[in-house]
Amino acid sequence: MQAHDRAEAGSGGIRLPKLYAALKWTIIGSLAVLAIVAAVFWTMILGRFAGSGFHAGKRSGDAGERVVITPECAWPYSVYEPEAESVCRMFYNMTPEERAEALKARR
Repeated sequence: MQAHDRAEAGSGGIRLPKLYAALKWTIIGSLAVLAIVAAVFWTMILGRFAGSGFHAGKRSGDAGERVVITPECAWPYSVYEPEAESVCRMFYNMTPEERAEALKARR
């Protein structure tokens, strides 16, 4: 028996190295493309999220700060309503342009 015949007999007579290699490299290539697409996707999503002006909230220790509640910032609530503090906190977190636009829309 020659070496070629022994290898064929040892593997049960099934010789699919080209198919195996083709499947292996197809899977590897697909995973590489998928990784690149995922990286591009998340870069676009997070880039737009950061570019939209998102700012992380203050630390929980800062949440205990008292907010000055005025009728201007508390609208449409009364200064004495519990929701007024949250509305004023949002109002003070706006940019000056956004505040002016909100005040203009209220009138």
